[in-house]
Amino acid sequence: MKGLKRILEIAIVFFVFNSAIAQDVPNNSFETWITASQGHEDPESWSTANSTTNTFPIYKVTTEKTDDAYDGNYAAKLTSITVFTLVAPGFITLGDFDINVLTQVTSITGGIDFNLYPNKLNAYYKYSPAPGDFFRFGMWMLRDDGTSVPDTVATALFNGYDAKSEYTFLSVDVEYRNNFPPEILNIIAISSNPDEPVVGSVLFIDKIELEYTTGIIENLTDELSIFPNPTADYFTINDYFTDSKITIYDLAGKLVYSINNYRGEQILISDFSSGQYLVKISKDGINHTQKLIVN
Repeated sequence: MKGLKRILEIAIVFFVFNSAIAQDVPNNSFETWITASQGHEDPESWSTANSTTNTFPIYKVTTEKTDDAYDGNYAAKLTSITVFTLVAPGFITLGDFDINVLTQVTSITGGIDFNLYPNKLNAYYKYSPAPGDFFRFGMWMLRDDGTSVPDTVATALFNGYDAKSEYTFLSVDVEYRNNFPPEILNIIAISSNPDEPVVGSVLFIDKIELEYTTGIIENLTDELSIFPNPTADYFTINDYFTDSKITIYDLAGKLVYSINNYRGEQILISDFSSGQYLVKISKDGINHTQKLIVN
């Protein structure tokens, strides 16, 4: 498949704190399926090519619910099939997927609102490849920079060539390309080489998760105001947060600063390395988090 295009929307997110956690991907074990008007089922929260291929005169699906699952009752089965004289691979995406079956030009729009910093993309899979074929599994985190193709903040991509008859754990490192905060997440799985799909390849996939080896994830709020930001020497926080506990972490989750009873004074950060930090403020049993950029 060629012509893959991503046009995504801006988001607000929620953060949670732990030293080793897995953030749920919606319907990550494919337990919930929705019946479409054409009669086929699609996994809730995921898009597939089924609405295009399961129409006159094709009446085929590339993504199916299967009870051959690793986790829970169901998994997603992706199969590369013949559509007219072309091959359509099985495909799932957290975005909105569309394909022109005559040209095989695809487009993906949307994704899910996201502003976290995972370290790994994990899943369990089985694979039966056609000769010379491979499957692709991965994710993109992007930010909307006002252009038709948003900036890529981070990726995690894996091409699998080997047959696996039993469910196998797959863990892919997330590679960050810049210091921009992510805004959109899209995860894909495709049963064939997306540029030259081969009929007959079958991918089973289940229990997709994002892993945070260390990190901060808290509730982001508009009430929190750090100024100046960006800064090189110091910052202060608005009066609403007087008497709060303040902790600052780097993006690896390391604690770099802490004060138990903030009184509105300047917080000196001149010895911080340049980069992004997360400022966590705890008050009245509620945690607030905002990014701090140190020049």
